[in-house]
Amino acid sequence: MSDADYTPQKQKEYLDKLILDLVKDGKDINEILAMPFHFLVEILHEKNKPRKEKSLIAAFGG
Repeated sequence: MSDADYTPQKQKEYLDKLILDLVKDGKDINEILAMPFHFLVEILHEKNKPRKEKSLIAAFGG
């Protein structure tokens, strides 16, 4: 992830997408809103964690 991924605007986009995905998967919006913010941030961090590839070819889609 680059430094641009840590801007407040980009983090808001990530959080918005996470909440929409949770709602689409059947989670009630009231349950999401009642979740501790730190918990949502941890889910967001895990979801956007860079993947480790075993080879350089796999890393570039080969």
